[in-house]
Amino acid sequence: MRPTSRTVLIALAVVCWAIPSWLRGQAGNAAVSGAASGDTQAKSQRRFVLDREGLLLATPDRSTSMRVHGYLQGDGRLFVTNLADKSHQVFLFRRVRPLVDGKVAGWFAYRFMPDFGQGNTVIQEVYAETTTMPRSEIRAGKFKTPLGLEVLRSDRALTFPERSLVSDLLPLRTLGGQVEGSFLSESANYEVGFFNGTQDGQNTTFAWSGSNEAVGRVFLKPLALYTGAHNELLGVGLSGSVGHDHNAMPSFKTVGQQTFFKYRSTALAEGQHERLSPQATLYHGPLGVIAEYAVSGEPAHVGSGSHTLQNKAWQVAGSWFLTGERNVYGIFMPPHSFNPAHPLREHGSFEIALRHSEARMDSHAFPVYADPAKSAKDALETGAGLNWHVNRVAKFMAFYEYTSFRMEADNVKPLEPERMVALRLQLAF
Repeated sequence: MRPTSRTVLIALAVVCWAIPSWLRGQAGNAAVSGAASGDTQAKSQRRFVLDREGLLLATPDRSTSMRVHGYLQGDGRLFVTNLADKSHQVFLFRRVRPLVDGKVAGWFAYRFMPDFGQGNTVIQEVYAETTTMPRSEIRAGKFKTPLGLEVLRSDRALTFPERSLVSDLLPLRTLGGQVEGSFLSESANYEVGFFNGTQDGQNTTFAWSGSNEAVGRVFLKPLALYTGAHNELLGVGLSGSVGHDHNAMPSFKTVGQQTFFKYRSTALAEGQHERLSPQATLYHGPLGVIAEYAVSGEPAHVGSGSHTLQNKAWQVAGSWFLTGERNVYGIFMPPHSFNPAHPLREHGSFEIALRHSEARMDSHAFPVYADPAKSAKDALETGAGLNWHVNRVAKFMAFYEYTSFRMEADNVKPLEPERMVALRLQLAF
């Protein structure tokens, strides 16, 4: 049986275990009187709840539960110019992700998240983690590698329709296990794990490739030690990974998802792959800022020749709530919904955002490992736009992104700059 099939069966087994537990409890349900005390008791013992967070099935003591929810992102992209004479208008479902998560017997939690976006069917996440260990958790399965600050942010919480160029140099979701936790009154958080190595900017399949990778991340909130665990004013962190690769070399894309750098087909990665990423956040009132830097280095081979290539990227992105709400790194929930009957008073939440990011390829990649006439040495991206948080379900995004390129040789015609208008409607439940 293939690894993918085994994973699906495990996830279905968890679901099938939770549902009978819930059904057995239904047999003993009694009618509840209309008295206030009876209403409170009924609410606390309900096994079937449909609310703003989705559909919940649970045992009476909530030790075993299953919640069904998800989100959908419909995108429209208009390219004023593009890189390879592709369509100037693109309409797609960027992400269509139902989620099933919950707890089993109070001992561990689980998540199963497929994705049907862009006409593909992919299991993005499936994992289980402990819930009984003090100040730490053990997680195993397929999930995000704890390296990139923006990568670790939920896809629902993104300020921009697409992540920055920094995410090109960091892995996304892969197979593995990790220990995560916090200490010093939750002012210090850590993740340490061992993963199936993957190339920069990519998700892995469920086939273990043998490109093993050790990953570690520490993120500190120094002010939380003195003012409380929920103080998000300042955060600083450092993450890194060391592994061994023997795969094809990656290619890198713009925020418009078009390739601006590609290694030659004869280039292979073989050797120790190292990454390092310092990162920081600043959240104060309506202001939110994230900044990160990433460097990724690995040996590349063409024939008998070899050279360690080191690519670098950085970004600074910020947003401001025009309507005064408190900015957050996680999923923002507008306190007031848009009411078409009173649009001037009840208008939802408006957020403006600005970002600049750059990716710089190693000059030693040219001309042996990459074609200097077809691949850019540097990409520079700037984006600005507006987010309208209509309510807790709907979010509308409108952005303009501009990306320019620098080539390795002065006599090479540069790639056409990418000018893109991006629109997104996000629905989440």
